[in-house]
Amino acid sequence: MYKLTLLFFVFCLSCFNIFGQNSFPASGSVGIGTLNPNPNFALDVNGALTASEILVGQLNVNELLVNGLQIESSPWNLNGNNVFYTGGNVGIGTNSPNFELDVAGTLNATNILINGTPLENSSSPWTLSGNNISYSAGNIGVGTSSPGYLLDVNGAFNASNIFINGTEIGPSPWSISGNDLSYSNGNVGIGTNSPNFELDVAGTLNATNILINGTPLENSSSPWTLSGNNISYSAGNIGVGTSSPEYLLDVNGSFNASNIFIDGTEIGPSPWSISGNDLFYSNGNIGIGTVNTQGYMLAVGGSMVAESIKVELQGNWPDFVFKKEFSLVSLKEVEAYIQKNHHLPNVPSAKEVKTKGINLGEMDATLLRKIEELTLYSIKQQKEIDSLKQMLGKKLKAENSIIESLEKRLVKLEKSSY
Repeated sequence: MYKLTLLFFVFCLSCFNIFGQNSFPASGSVGIGTLNPNPNFALDVNGALTASEILVGQLNVNELLVNGLQIESSPWNLNGNNVFYTGGNVGIGTNSPNFELDVAGTLNATNILINGTPLENSSSPWTLSGNNISYSAGNIGVGTSSPGYLLDVNGAFNASNIFINGTEIGPSPWSISGNDLSYSNGNVGIGTNSPNFELDVAGTLNATNILINGTPLENSSSPWTLSGNNISYSAGNIGVGTSSPEYLLDVNGSFNASNIFIDGTEIGPSPWSISGNDLFYSNGNIGIGTVNTQGYMLAVGGSMVAESIKVELQGNWPDFVFKKEFSLVSLKEVEAYIQKNHHLPNVPSAKEVKTKGINLGEMDATLLRKIEELTLYSIKQQKEIDSLKQMLGKKLKAENSIIESLEKRLVKLEKSSY
């Protein structure tokens, strides 16, 4: 009993002694296996260290085991204050990282370095402003090392929304289903900013096949056939801009072609051109209802109706008739000319009109001249009439005065006779 009590006392004293030898200062480093711990570390272990769990702040060990496994065979490496991973991608907040460092969640850092240059460095093209990050030295490539645009994404792109010039464009009309790309908001233009059709290609189109109403052009049952650069249709008429074509090729709308062939013969660039609602022809004369224009720019073989026709003469309009220096032929001379030639001066005869026709512009000018001459004749005659009326009025007044005088004398004579 005495021996047992003595052993218990010695054991307690030993424990007290051991506890007394362990002290934990508030500053400095702790050394295990070394009397001179590295001041850069809180714990400096000179020897093997095994633990089921380690929380690392600053740690320096020659050999480290976690759950009995040596860290030396691990992809994680410690070098000074740096920790390295050489076995693939590192995921924070995710078990399946897709990048060397893949953070699924908010990332908070005092700074970020790209190619060793801090984002907040004045010489860096990268700048941080609040939650925004900007790049000012060229294009940014995602999935590509040679971006051709300010933002060039080579691969799938997912965004809650897109802004163009600060304007929200809303959900994209583009959608992807398998290998198919669909557009649901208007026409698609390739090589043009103003497509007029559901698919409008301004340029060469290269495709392994084309389907019309779900039928491939190369299908044996299709009326469409491909031969080199040529496409043929063998089941009726083709309508462009119309669903009821009446000709092999019926175009309802503007038509632009570099050249046209008729029966295999090239007719060259078209002399016809359209500007707004106007149609122009720049290569010769036009015949309507006739193949012989007889040298006229527009020859119509038949009746023509129009609400309005405008004739612009290159010569003078006959306003010269009203000028002072114009010599008006007397009516007597006009009468003599008519009796001799049986038509007015300066007016074509019936024989001339029958053989040569008339020029509408010139004829209108001639008729206007005659109207103006008639106006001058009328003015002259009116002046003569006014002059005669004035003379006649004076004469009548004088005669009335004489008559009144005679009447008075007659009255006197009658009174004196009584």
